[in-house]
Amino acid sequence: MKKFLLSLGLISALTIAGCSQSDSEDDTADDSAAEQQDEDTQSDDSSDNSEVKKELLSAQMDFTSTISPYQQKINAYQANLEDEEASDEDIEASAEEALTAAKDAQAELEDYQFEADVPDDVKESYQQAISSLGDYYSEMETAIDTSALEPDFSAAQEKWDQFQEQITSIYEGQDMFAPNMADALS
Repeated sequence: MKKFLLSLGLISALTIAGCSQSDSEDDTADDSAAEQQDEDTQSDDSSDNSEVKKELLSAQMDFTSTISPYQQKINAYQANLEDEEASDEDIEASAEEALTAAKDAQAELEDYQFEADVPDDVKESYQQAISSLGDYYSEMETAIDTSALEPDFSAAQEKWDQFQEQITSIYEGQDMFAPNMADALS
């Protein structure tokens, strides 16, 4: 009888240990499946974020190639203003080109559609930044119209700063390095 009880005790102990191990394996399997699902989700998020970054960079290249010819004429005018050797005639000629460029840039930006496969909030933020850039060109036009030889660009600079802040916010929100748009458009 002692052998029987001893055998029954050992069988019970092994059965309990086996069941306990099985529960532990189930928990481990559940934890492993949950971790795998988290990794898959992170991988999908990373892939999505990577695609958003690619789309933003592609859209930025398109945008800068469209707008930079206008900004280059304005930059040339501003360089002439600072050049002590430039004659008033040269400044006025470059002012005319800058004035036309500012008007054309505004028209271009009014019709410009930000074409990128990005979340709606990013697209909306970019459109707002484009609107601020349009306001910059409007202020440039006003300043040049008022005085080609001694323009006051302070209002235009405020609009430019607002535009740059908006662009910076968009890119930093996607964990990207924000471009200096003055360099990008020149």
